[in-house]
Order: sequence, then structure tokens, then C-alpha cells
Amino acid sequence: MFTGKAMAYFSQTRRALIWAVLALIVALLIAAGFRGYLSSEMLLNFANMFYC
Repeated sequence: MFTGKAMAYFSQTRRALIWAVLALIVALLIAAGFRGYLSSEMLLNFANMFYC
């Protein structure tokens, strides 16, 4: 099926693809977090959590 060199290349490519997908997911989560945190509704809810 695959020789050792081809299999190593495949696993290296797959590993790079997995890291790229993980980096994209983390970037989207961070962007969503900042967007939610910087919205006025989120800031008011956060302030109300301490005063109410």
C-alpha cells in the first residue's frame, strides 16, 4: 500500500493539517470571546453580576 517514506509524509501532512484546524478553532473562540466581552450588553451584565 504505502511505503515508509510515503506514510511518513502522509502523517506529517495530516499532523500539520490538524494543527492548522486547531489554531483556527482557537482563533475563532478568542475572537468570539473578545467580541462578546466588548459588547455593551455583556459589560452591563458583568457589572450587574457584582451589584445585584
